Amino acid sequence: MNIGNSYRKFLEKSRSLWALLKKSPEIDICLLIAVISAFTVAAIGRGLGKHERYRQTEIRISTQCEYFFGREFTSALIQEFERQNPDLRILTVDGDGADIVFFDDSGFAIPAADGAETGGTAANLISLSPYIHNETGTEQRYVPLVLFIDLFFYNIDILTKANYVRPPGTRAEFLTAARAVALNGIAGGGTGASPVSTVYGMALGLNREDPSALRREIYPWVWGDGEEVSVVDADGKAALSKPSANIITFFGQLQRERLLAPGIFEKTGEQRLQEFAEGKVAMMTASARDIPFLRRNAPDVNFGVTAIPSATFGKNRIGLSGIYAGISGSCTLQDEAWAFLAFVAGKRLVLSELLGAVPGVFPDIIPGEYIVTDPLYSKAWEIFEAAEIIEYPPDRPGEEEIDRLVWERLREVL
Repeated sequence: MNIGNSYRKFLEKSRSLWALLKKSPEIDICLLIAVISAFTVAAIGRGLGKHERYRQTEIRISTQCEYFFGREFTSALIQEFERQNPDLRILTVDGDGADIVFFDDSGFAIPAADGAETGGTAANLISLSPYIHNETGTEQRYVPLVLFIDLFFYNIDILTKANYVRPPGTRAEFLTAARAVALNGIAGGGTGASPVSTVYGMALGLNREDPSALRREIYPWVWGDGEEVSVVDADGKAALSKPSANIITFFGQLQRERLLAPGIFEKTGEQRLQEFAEGKVAMMTASARDIPFLRRNAPDVNFGVTAIPSATFGKNRIGLSGIYAGISGSCTLQDEAWAFLAFVAGKRLVLSELLGAVPGVFPDIIPGEYIVTDPLYSKAWEIFEAAEIIEYPPDRPGEEEIDRLVWERLREVL
């Protein structure tokens, strides 16, 4: 825009206002000065604004940011960043072409048509080593923005009707609770159960198209016993650990007793969570991330959370899932992209409160006000503080082979 033209228009408006003043002397001179000043700022601002926009560098971020944090919050985040960095402009884009990508644990592996695991979103990110000092020397390609612990969800009303008044703390107590639901005619199977009932003691969502299935349904039970999912055999190859095989066998027992909801390999985690929200499932493993969902969509469901039942009472181990962000390998403006990524990472406490995350950030373990004042979040925090956090990066080497071994064993048993 030609600033000279803007200034000429400003002069014309000024003359009109001055003529009005001469005709109406009662008009406050201070008001006139304020109006003229406003025209001046607006005229110059329009000219400079377009000039600045012409010089702005555009950084594209994936619309997953809006999916995770909401469109309104994402817009406010972008506006704040652009005010601090007027030479940069942030655009949201669908699909490929984003400089910065946002993803959760499902972005680490995407099942191919033949069931094999292929590289997901995280496989196409650049190394952040030029920007992040890592004392361990390991390569970091993404930044954890919000973290959530694994939890065991239980429907208080269903267990109470089954004369089981407290959440199970051990695997034996869990089995007793599941049987109690069945024996009281509440579950969909087992001795004494009603054949037309739609409520089950436990649900597993192991659909192969759900990338988080094993991470959500199987591994937390192994970690709860303080064990590893896999071991290295005498030939140096990955093999299932004994605790992994044991928990799969345990689920096989639940299946034989008809304590598991049907459709084990057909249902996804989202579908199972919806069933829990509808009161069709008494117990399930899920993420602290799902607490807000249940509160929004199942306000009448009286539920509680506890640690994953272990083989014996003892110190529990808990895994962390999360929401992450990284710079795409196709990005040509990596320094500029890092500026926005670092800005978003600096908002982790705000993001944690937005999502009601427990713990939210790690290893920073100061609870937010929303945790202190909310009984359910406080309980989740208590579980977090009492547990040992297991380091289990979803993109670690050999992960695909470990998953394959687990899937094979699950098919054999279930």
